[in-house]
Amino acid sequence: MTLNELCELVGRYYPDGERTLPRMLFVWTSHDADGTLARLLAPAKASPAVFALALEPFLRDNVDEDRRLLTRTIIDTRMKPVLACDVLCSLCGSRDHRLYRALQAAGIDMTALAITARHAGYAARRRPSNPGASNDSVFLQYGRELTALAEKGDFDDLADRPEEMDRLVEVLLRKKKRNAMLTGPAGVGKTALVELLSRRLTRRQAPARLAESKVYEVSMGSLLAGTTLRGMFEDRVAKVIRALETCQPAILFIDEAHLLWGAGRAEGAPMDAANLLKPVLAGSRVSVIGATTTGEYFRYIARDAALARRFQQIKLEEPGREATLAILKRHAQTLEKHHGIRIGAEIPAGAWQATQNHLANRSQPDKSLDLLDSAAGLVEREGRNEMQTEDLYRVLARQTGRMMSSLGEGKTKDLRGLEESLNRRVIGQEEAVRKVVSTLVTRRYGETAPGRPLGTFLFSGATGVGKTELARALAQEYFGSDKDFLHIDLAEYPGHDGVHKLIGMPYGAAFGTADGLLIRWLEERSGGVILFDEIEKAHPDIHRLLLGMLDEGRITSGMGERFDVRRSVIILTTNILSPRDINRRKPGFSASDAPADPVALLAKHFPGEFLGRLDEIILFRTPTTPILKKILGQKLGFALARLREKGIFLICDEERLADYLLACDPRPWAGARDMARLIERKLIAPLARLLVGHDPENRLCIDLPESFYRFGTLERLLPVQQPGPPPPASERPAVAANARS
Repeated sequence: MTLNELCELVGRYYPDGERTLPRMLFVWTSHDADGTLARLLAPAKASPAVFALALEPFLRDNVDEDRRLLTRTIIDTRMKPVLACDVLCSLCGSRDHRLYRALQAAGIDMTALAITARHAGYAARRRPSNPGASNDSVFLQYGRELTALAEKGDFDDLADRPEEMDRLVEVLLRKKKRNAMLTGPAGVGKTALVELLSRRLTRRQAPARLAESKVYEVSMGSLLAGTTLRGMFEDRVAKVIRALETCQPAILFIDEAHLLWGAGRAEGAPMDAANLLKPVLAGSRVSVIGATTTGEYFRYIARDAALARRFQQIKLEEPGREATLAILKRHAQTLEKHHGIRIGAEIPAGAWQATQNHLANRSQPDKSLDLLDSAAGLVEREGRNEMQTEDLYRVLARQTGRMMSSLGEGKTKDLRGLEESLNRRVIGQEEAVRKVVSTLVTRRYGETAPGRPLGTFLFSGATGVGKTELARALAQEYFGSDKDFLHIDLAEYPGHDGVHKLIGMPYGAAFGTADGLLIRWLEERSGGVILFDEIEKAHPDIHRLLLGMLDEGRITSGMGERFDVRRSVIILTTNILSPRDINRRKPGFSASDAPADPVALLAKHFPGEFLGRLDEIILFRTPTTPILKKILGQKLGFALARLREKGIFLICDEERLADYLLACDPRPWAGARDMARLIERKLIAPLARLLVGHDPENRLCIDLPESFYRFGTLERLLPVQQPGPPPPASERPAVAANARS
C-alpha cells in the first residue's frame, strides 16, 4: 500500500476531502487485503482492530503536527513511491507525537512495530513491481516456486520438525554466507524440510525478515538440458543469479546439490556451476539451500574447500519413533482422502515396526511412507474399504521377495520344519544344523540380544564337509531366495586394501569412489546370509572390521554411511583345524570321549575378542563311510535328474552304482565336493564319450550293463533308441535284475 493509494481511499470515504494522518492510517485497517498491516502488528502484540480503535478519537483532527510528519516522511524517503510502511515507521520514530502516545497506551509495542515496519518497507522495495512477469518466469522455466505450491495446500500433510527448522532459520538469518547444506541419508526428509519452510513462510510463521521471502527450486538437470554449445549453460546460470538478486527477498533451493560440482564443465575449462555460484554464495544478498546425501557431500562438495566453506552444513538424522509416527499419522489422513479407504489408528505404528525389521538399510520416514502408500493402493485395487496390518506385510513380501506375515518373517510352520529341510540338504551334520536352528529360534522369539545379528557362527571343518552348503541352504530355506546369500571368499582379500574392497574407499581426492562388495549388497538387501569363507586367509584389518558386525549388527562404509546387518545371519568358515585336531580325544583316563574344546583349538589362531563375539563355534565332523554313501546317493540323484532333463534316461541299480563309485575313492576325508567330482569322472565322462553323435532331439534310454559295475566301462548301449517314455519306476528293479542275470 502506497501513500497515494491511502490518500485516494481517504478522499473516497470523507466528503470534506481532508487527507489527514489519522484518517490515512484508519482506512488502512479496513483495506488490508494482503494482510500487510496485520503482519506488522503481530510482533507488536496488537491487531488491526486495536490499531483502529486507538486512532478513532483523532479522525476529526487537522493539525500541523501531522502535516510536518508526512512532509518529513516524503523527504526522508529517497526511493519512490512512498509506502504506508514508511509513514508508520516515521510515526514510530516520533515519541512526542500524540498518535504515538495513543497507540502505546493501547498496548502496542512501538519498538517492535518500528522494526517490522522498517523491514517491510525494505522488502517491498526489493520486490520487483511485476514479479510474475520476468524473474518468476526464469525460475519456473528451470524449476518451481515452492511457496506458491504451499499456498495451494500441496504440503499440508507435512508434520513439523522444530529442531531442524530452527537450525535452518538461524542460518538464513545470518548476515553473510546465508547458505545451508542439508545432508543426511536418502529418505530422511531433506526436501520435505524445505517444503515445510515454504509452508511456514506462507502462513507468516517465520521471523519478520523472512516473512516476505519466496522459495524457488531449480533443477540442475533442467539447467543442463539442451546446452549443446559452449557458453549456453553459463548464460542460464547467470540468468538465474540475476533473477535471484532482483526479486529479493528470495531463497534458492537446489536439490541434489552435489551436481553443482562439475556441472557444465568442458574439457580444458575449469568453470562449472559451483565456481559460477561462489561469488554469490560468499555475499550477503542471496540465500541458497542445498540438499544431498552425506556420501555425495563428502565425495564432491567437501573436496572443494572453497565451495564447502560457503555453506553451513545441517545434518539431518532419522527421526525417532514418536516423530516418525506423527509424520505417518498426518500422511495417513491424506491417503484416506486420496484412496477413499480407512486407515486405522494402529496402522502407522505397524508400518514403522515392519520397516524397522525388514527394510533396515533404508531411512525413516521415507520407507514407512512408501509402505503406507503402496498398501493403500493395494486395498483400493482390491475394492476394500479398510487397511489391515497384514496388507503391509503383503506389500513387504513383494518388495523383499520373501514370504512374511505380521507374526514375523516367514510362517511359523516353516520355522518348525527348518531343521528337517536343512538336514535333507546337508547330510551327516545334524549337530551343526541343530545349533544353527536353535540360535535362530531363540533370536526370533526370545529377543535375548535385540541389537545383534540374527546369528553369528564360525564353521570349522575340513573342506567338503558342508559348511558352505549349510550357509547356502539356510539362505534358501529361511530367507527364501538365492539372492539373499552373499559369498565372500576371503582368500581374495589378503592385503591391506581388502577392507576397501568390502566397504568402499573413503572420501578424498586421493581415493576412488567405488562402493565395496559388501556395501553394494547391503544397499539392495535388508537381510540375508553373509558368508565370509576361509576367515584365516583374510588380512587382520578385516578381522577388526568384523568386530562391529558381530557384536552390534552394524557396519560403516568408506563414505561414513552406517548400514544395519541385524536382520542377517553372519557365518565365518575356517579350514585351519585338521581332521586330526577335530577328532582328537582328551588325554588321560577320563570316562568322557568328547573331543578337545573348539574354542581352545581356535584360540591359537584367532584373538579372544574375535571368538567371544560369536554365538556358536561349530565343528563339522569328517563324514564316515555311511554318511559318504548318503552324500554320494544325493549327488547321484542330482546327476541323473540333469540327464533326464536332456532326454537321457539311465536305468540302473542306484545302490550298486553308489557302492561301485565309493569304492573308486575310499578316502575317509572325502567330502561332498569330491563326491561330485567322482560322479563326473567315473559316470558322466564314460557316458559322454559314447553319446558324442547322439541327436539331443531324440529321447534315449540306457540300461547300464553288468560289466560297468565290475570294470567301469561301457561297450554298448541297450537299447539304442526308445521313442516312448522310459519304464516306470516300479519296473526298474526287475530290469536291473534281468541285466545282472
